[in-house]
Amino acid sequence: MDLSTQTTARKGSVHHDTHATPPEFIQKEHWRYQSMRKKELETDPDIFDLSKRHEFTKEQQEIWRPAGSIAASQIKAACEAYAGGQPLAAETEDAPVFEHRNFPGLQVVCRLLPPETQVLFTSCLMHRDLANAAHKINLQSDYIIPYPPEPTTEPMRFDSSFFSRERAAPEDCLEPLVPEKLNSLNTEQFLYTKLRWLTLGEQYDWPTRSYSKHATPFPEDLSKLVTGLFPHIRPESGVVLMYSAKDFMPVHRDVSEQCQRALASFSVGCDGIFIMARGEDGGKGDNAPRTVAIRVKSGDCVHLTGAARWAWHAMARTVPSTCPPYLANWPVGTPGATRAEERSYKKWKGYMGTKRINVSCRQVWD
Repeated sequence: MDLSTQTTARKGSVHHDTHATPPEFIQKEHWRYQSMRKKELETDPDIFDLSKRHEFTKEQQEIWRPAGSIAASQIKAACEAYAGGQPLAAETEDAPVFEHRNFPGLQVVCRLLPPETQVLFTSCLMHRDLANAAHKINLQSDYIIPYPPEPTTEPMRFDSSFFSRERAAPEDCLEPLVPEKLNSLNTEQFLYTKLRWLTLGEQYDWPTRSYSKHATPFPEDLSKLVTGLFPHIRPESGVVLMYSAKDFMPVHRDVSEQCQRALASFSVGCDGIFIMARGEDGGKGDNAPRTVAIRVKSGDCVHLTGAARWAWHAMARTVPSTCPPYLANWPVGTPGATRAEERSYKKWKGYMGTKRINVSCRQVWD
């Protein structure tokens, strides 16, 4: 299957009800995984870990069928373009794409992003993009945020970052717009417990579930990475979700976009349990309720096209203590950090060890 030519096969996406209520059966499944203990997640036969497909039974391998691959040379070129032309240190391999038999368009690419690209990916998002006031975050409507100075545009430089600050310096506190209702937040509280999402490019408005056209430009380097891996996607918006150990994303559909293009969802950090549904409560035949659960790992990409692009789905939970070693100490290890920056980052050592970041890159307009 040639991923470079894929589009969704649905018309009239603008007519979907963005405020529709999800079916009860997937909500029950969502809560079931939330309540599971970590040991239960490891042994649950209904959770597919595609990185262990070689251990699948014949029946499980029939469920997850090969749907093409992304060539090692294509991955290398995309990752090096993302890094401003800097060569990858490690060798890349072809990345197979697997598609679920009963969920056409639900495709998983395991370990698509090499470890060094994952570290750079995290650094660009959490140093540079988070420090850009033009990118909306969940706290802007309630707090006055003391943003760092405008960062340099030089590739691989992160001279403007919230992680350059002390954890609890009074001058860096976020002050509430209505002091009678909220308390101020120091930088540690902001970054560790209150920061939930960041929007890149076309700004998604969560209350209205719609986009503000051409609000901010999509990061050029991230665009090179996405289109280098998935040439059929012209990324205009990236919804960045930050998860801590107990965080989750409720059941929803991504139906606000005004085009019929696929979506690429990248993950870094701790593992997550992703679930998807098709059918309806009480439905029969093709309309019978069905769910699938996938264990998504750092560097994986979930590619949604066809019917799966508009399906109900959720990130049921994060699996703690699963961040890979090369990322667990971040921001220590930030590429291109000066000695002064390295000293600052040591105050935040281990931040990603408890976090999971998911970035869904999508085209918004035809």
